Amino acid sequence: MENEFPDEVLKSVFPLLDGKDLVFCMLVCRQWREIAKDDYFWKCICSRKWPSICKQPPSDTNYQKLYLTFSQPQITQNLPVPRLTFGDLVFYIDMWLEGSLIFSQAISGCTLRAGLQCAPRGIPDILAAHLKSLDCILMLEVEPKLSIPMGPTINVSVLAHRKDSNKMACIINKSTFDYIDSNAARALAYEYLRFSPGHPFISDIRAWMSLLFLYKGNNIIEVFGIELDFCDAARSETEILWLLDMLDWK
Repeated sequence: MENEFPDEVLKSVFPLLDGKDLVFCMLVCRQWREIAKDDYFWKCICSRKWPSICKQPPSDTNYQKLYLTFSQPQITQNLPVPRLTFGDLVFYIDMWLEGSLIFSQAISGCTLRAGLQCAPRGIPDILAAHLKSLDCILMLEVEPKLSIPMGPTINVSVLAHRKDSNKMACIINKSTFDYIDSNAARALAYEYLRFSPGHPFISDIRAWMSLLFLYKGNNIIEVFGIELDFCDAARSETEILWLLDMLDWK
């Protein structure tokens, strides 16, 4: 078997193969394996898969290792159980209308996680679908409901307290509800999160606060719920807890 094909024939064919076939060729016999180990053949494969890397390859590039490393299917790994729980958290939410305080509550993480008990009648279908989605995690029912005129500036601040370490973090700092999604009956404000020095490469991740409302006529909205969201980076309970754990707690 080892002498069935001249080396020259194999060396002419191997550059034409893709990586998977060349790997199989290495399993045929010793002759094929020794020839297929030549990094030139793997360079041919990599030049088709990643042409740019062959134009200016890093020094001491091993193309066989490059192909075998980055052509394998990536294994999805689940996040480990976070150290932080919603039971460890208290959120302090304050809202102002043109500088006058209109909402101020300290809410436990468990209460915020429990969400709305029931949505009022008459909300748009888009909002109803959103409230039923798995992405909708941190919500609070506003009771009594807030009647607010459209147009004036509304600001919100959110602080969080960790009972497990007795530290505080600023999540949103006097941000303005300057985006109104009329179709979904949501007013949104956001703030870029500040992470601890131990996570220097995390940036541009926002915390979103949404007012959920009904139109009441005469340019008045009635806010029945508040939602805190981290949709830039976290869409599950575990991801949100990991994100909060990385904040700059002081």
